[in-house]
Amino acid sequence: MAVLETLFFVAILIINYRVYKIFKTRFAENDKKEKDDKNLVLCDTIKPKKMFYNEKETGEIQKLVSLLSNENYRKIQERLGKKGLRNGFTCLFTGGPGTGKTETAYQIARQTGRNIMAVNIAETKSMFFGESERKITEIFANYRAAVNSSKIAPILLFNEADGIISKRLELHSFSRAVDQAENGVQNIILQEIENLSGILIATTNLTQNMDSAFDRRFLYKISFDRPCAHGRKDIWSALLPELPEELIVELSGKFELTGGQIENIARKVNVDAILTGCTSLDTLLQYCKDEVDCGFSASKKIGFGNT
Repeated sequence: MAVLETLFFVAILIINYRVYKIFKTRFAENDKKEKDDKNLVLCDTIKPKKMFYNEKETGEIQKLVSLLSNENYRKIQERLGKKGLRNGFTCLFTGGPGTGKTETAYQIARQTGRNIMAVNIAETKSMFFGESERKITEIFANYRAAVNSSKIAPILLFNEADGIISKRLELHSFSRAVDQAENGVQNIILQEIENLSGILIATTNLTQNMDSAFDRRFLYKISFDRPCAHGRKDIWSALLPELPEELIVELSGKFELTGGQIENIARKVNVDAILTGCTSLDTLLQYCKDEVDCGFSASKKIGFGNT
């Protein structure tokens, strides 16, 4: 009898363990699907937004949009493949906050009918040994699967990629584990970019700290510069068309703001319209001064956009 009870108990344990494994696998799959869905931006959900660029940026962005249109993209990939050249497209958008790097990536995706797989850099960091490397490897594996299963290849977006494309550290026997992990992640990304068959866009504010190995691997580099006075006038007119023309000209000449900063001011003005009915000229000027004080110095290059 004791033997039967023992066998019965063991059988229950085995069944419970198998049930646990099944549920664990399903929960893990569901968690992964939810995470993938959260990081996937469908092109038809991206709202159109008028962007303002300087002449050089306009030409470079238009060329990139043309290249990534599905018909041209397939022809170019075919041609490069026949010549034994790498057919992945890697793009680096540089410039200070407010220069339109991220928004441009989204608008390019919308115009070319491509979904975006957005990478949250913070989610790739882990204190556990080997975990950061595993996460980065998984990101590229998921992207390859998405490219293979999609009629139109999506865009892999590394937003604010400063931390993962910075100069690699010189490792010594006494180097910290976290330094070794960071170098390991960077080496994986370098190799994945080398073998990329798809489209990667990375945005960064800190090009001076970028590792030369990454610099060589980006095929297209677009620098988003400060808008000129005429460009600032267009931005003011588009975002706050109710302002008098002469005031717009004055603000454009007096304050060297980014489009992102002007958008912040426009949002405050619209909030004031609800709360108090209007924004006084003194308040508007103060909003401009606040943005100048909190923004970049006049010596730095800045432009327009959300990021």
